[in-house]
Amino acid sequence: MDYILKRYGMKILIIEDDKFYSKNLKKTIEYTFDFKADIVHSKEELEKLEIKQYDLIISDIFMEGYDEKYIKNFLIKQNIPLILVTAFPDKALKEELSKLNIVDFIVKTESNQFSHIINKLEILTYLKNKSILIIDDSKTAVLINLKVIKKCYPFTEILTATDGEEGLEKLKQNPDIKLILTDYEMPNMNGMEFIKKTRQLFDSDEKIIIALSSVTEKFISSNLLKIGANDFLHKPFIEEELMCRIDNNIKNIILIDKIKEMAFRDSLTGLYNRRYFFDIAQKMFLTSKRENKSLSILMCDIDYFKKINDTYGHQTGDFILKEVANILKNSIRKNDIIARYGGEEFIILLYDCPPKFANLIAEKIRKTIENIEFEDDSNNIIKSTISIGISSKGNSLEEIIQDADKMLYQAKKTRNKVVISK
Repeated sequence: MDYILKRYGMKILIIEDDKFYSKNLKKTIEYTFDFKADIVHSKEELEKLEIKQYDLIISDIFMEGYDEKYIKNFLIKQNIPLILVTAFPDKALKEELSKLNIVDFIVKTESNQFSHIINKLEILTYLKNKSILIIDDSKTAVLINLKVIKKCYPFTEILTATDGEEGLEKLKQNPDIKLILTDYEMPNMNGMEFIKKTRQLFDSDEKIIIALSSVTEKFISSNLLKIGANDFLHKPFIEEELMCRIDNNIKNIILIDKIKEMAFRDSLTGLYNRRYFFDIAQKMFLTSKRENKSLSILMCDIDYFKKINDTYGHQTGDFILKEVANILKNSIRKNDIIARYGGEEFIILLYDCPPKFANLIAEKIRKTIENIEFEDDSNNIIKSTISIGISSKGNSLEEIIQDADKMLYQAKKTRNKVVISK
């Protein structure tokens, strides 16, 4: 769920003779993503480029001296993922080009402008560093699915299994698996049983399952959907239909992730909010008990924050909150959790971190903030400090937080101080 638009920096080449269209497409891509996009307007410009520097190409089909033959004889041979775009769709041409190693074939229309391209880039980016699992006992079926996925999702790792049992093992061993294509009829454990067991472990927004089957039984599709498949596709199918089903399911998950992010994030600082912190912190507390790991809580409070608001205004106060939030976030490890607790207070959970190391982290935070001069939009230079209470003592998460809060109260007596529970 850490996915929201600034994710994987790709370098993209746009090949397009319409200068107005290509300029606006470049702007849209670079605004939406952390990507760099270059443009060429002709075959001559293209051939002067070092084309291997690009991760992805978005190309028009018809330009002067540049057509489907040139695409086949030059672009495809570069082995760079390729999205083809045209304003003049032709059924025979699409069928011919679809046989080539292209990511997608997109039609430009007045109504969508760039939306299909942006959606495709969003899907490719989302699946970057994730895996797709194919489960099928038929080698032919596996090869068909492999071909589609390698072509349409070139930045995604692909894993395979021959039945549900092996599929479950792969799922447990590879947490990066996001999407599963599973056949229905298989030895040892069929697709129906695999889906049942998978749904006991993962919700439908955690692992997408698309069930596949050539069985003509009347209720097979509805039965598979009811037990937890996200989608169903009847064999045989054309390549583009499988791609569209995958794309639509990924788009749904992206939307769910965005909604979750909005629900779980503090709108000002971008940190987790208090409610989400308690949800995830409780799970981590139980895990720490089970695995006999240390867990430390830091309660942090910006000193004299009301004075900053009163002196410089709430806009500057918000600026200080965001800056301090960034310092806190950059001072902890990836597996730790930080949230805005309320007002100028923040809470940090340090997992597998005994108190003496928590104290070192807290002191580093305190000194960093103490030594920074914050400059707001009005060029005001503001000095600030922070007080921090630390605890690892308690039989429950609530008790540890309460103890850390008491330590914070002690720290606030003198301010700019770290107090750790003895």
